[in-house]
Amino acid sequence: MRGLPRLRIAVPLAVAMLVVPALAVAAYAHGYDVSWPQCGESLPVDGEVRVVGVNGGKPFEDNPCLADQYRWANEAPTAAFYMNTSNPGTASTVVDWYNQKSPNALCSRSDEAACAFNYGYNAAKHAFATALRETRAASQHMWWLDVETTNSWSSDKAANTAGVLGAVAYLRTQGVPVGIYSTGYQWGQITGGAALVEVPNWVAGARNRGQAETWCGPERSFTGGPVLLVQWVEGDLDHNHVCAPLPTVSPRPLPGPAGPAGLDVVLEDLLSLNLPKLLGDLGLAPR
Repeated sequence: MRGLPRLRIAVPLAVAMLVVPALAVAAYAHGYDVSWPQCGESLPVDGEVRVVGVNGGKPFEDNPCLADQYRWANEAPTAAFYMNTSNPGTASTVVDWYNQKSPNALCSRSDEAACAFNYGYNAAKHAFATALRETRAASQHMWWLDVETTNSWSSDKAANTAGVLGAVAYLRTQGVPVGIYSTGYQWGQITGGAALVEVPNWVAGARNRGQAETWCGPERSFTGGPVLLVQWVEGDLDHNHVCAPLPTVSPRPLPGPAGPAGLDVVLEDLLSLNLPKLLGDLGLAPR
């Protein structure tokens, strides 16, 4: 994984994280993340937390060795998935940008944020289906959204934020905890510094283990949410210091397919915010 007003979006902790009683933080000190660049490579046998990338570097592309890497990840006490995000707009080669009418039928040239929301939502839907097909465990672990400037983004930061929230919204319909991987700089460049209060953060960019261990505090959060993981690179492998146990999935009935009304309910539940107000904040017309 390698100019907009801040949106104060408060997320109730129980909803955002689906936390079960936490194990001692000391038992979760170190971990790794891998994806398609590590296909065919020998992977570490230690680590309490292992995260595997579902995509092949960008949305709608698949990691060709996801099944093998997930088997490795699931040997650790805690496994998780991550997916790539972006907002390519009309440059997209995988979707007809203005023909995206689900879940927000308002996608059009006059409503780019609606198109971005749909793109994020359906990219997460694709990633989740891929993980389900390859691992049968898509709904059993936390998911992280990889938000990096190396992927395609619009100059419209509100639309970019809508794209990220689209991915959050889909994954929440599947009942899994969701966090965001980025850095303060990249999050600011992409979203303008949108604040998703209490959505967990995975912070990249530490130079080494020692520095990573000092980055667990709220001052390193780029959204205002708790910092759970801090990443550094060592020996061409992504290492992670675990600041706190990752949330686990609480067994519960999953919601059905989210049409417009169902999606409204999910977003209201997730964000504790009146949906028309949220959509207004993002430049979307209320449905």
